[in-house]
Amino acid sequence: MSAGADPRIDWEERRAAGPVPGVTAASAHGAQLSAALYTLEPNAVVPEHSHANEEFGQVIRGSLELSHPGGTVVLSAGEAFLLPGGAPHGARAGAAGCELLECYAPPRAPTPSDHDDTNGGRA
Repeated sequence: MSAGADPRIDWEERRAAGPVPGVTAASAHGAQLSAALYTLEPNAVVPEHSHANEEFGQVIRGSLELSHPGGTVVLSAGEAFLLPGGAPHGARAGAAGCELLECYAPPRAPTPSDHDDTNGGRA
């Protein structure tokens, strides 16, 4: 993002198919941080995976069952988590689905449908 550019993020404009069935995603990428808003359909499953990025997640709506190296926790709206880089983790949305905001540092690599805001355009 360049100095003086509009810093607002229009999540709906960025919404695209997510990484797995039952998930939609919208993302924004800066030089040192990326963020994604995920919407998970009821009981949608995100298989266990890991990445080098630290990950912060905040449940906005619904609930999320998060598996991580220390076990499994159920997070409700308003609850958050922080995972170190490299930690294997997976998730499952609750019966009412889940809306989840996640932030990554360093930024996760954009996918073709993502916006790269470090240069003001699409990746």
